[in-house]
Amino acid sequence: MAVRVSSKNFTPTDVVASLLTFMSSEFSNDPKTIHTTIARLQQDSKYRGLLEEFEFLDYHPYPYSPLLGRTLNRLQEARLLSSLNPSYEKYVVTEASKKAIEKQILEVKLADQKDKLSEIASELTKALAHR
Repeated sequence: MAVRVSSKNFTPTDVVASLLTFMSSEFSNDPKTIHTTIARLQQDSKYRGLLEEFEFLDYHPYPYSPLLGRTLNRLQEARLLSSLNPSYEKYVVTEASKKAIEKQILEVKLADQKDKLSEIASELTKALAHR
């Protein structure tokens, strides 16, 4: 198994965290839509540099990225993202979390990618609204 070495100054977690700054404070926790949308956007060369590390398995009934799943869990463990109980149907990101992500990640590591991140977040928001 080949190990990829990245020369990027950002991680997949940085990318997903930065996406949160462009999304509403509350959005659907629908894994099928989240994974399917990121897999689709990854095919667009415009976003490939941001999303290429998310490898998708062709699971039925939708493509699934173990890395994307772990990234969302990691953001919850860091308390930057949370799921509403008891059904975990929605994610919640506070304004304080958004500001911390913007200051510590987006502005430092991904400032030159803001427009693309905003577009990805917009596509994800649209997909989640139409699920």
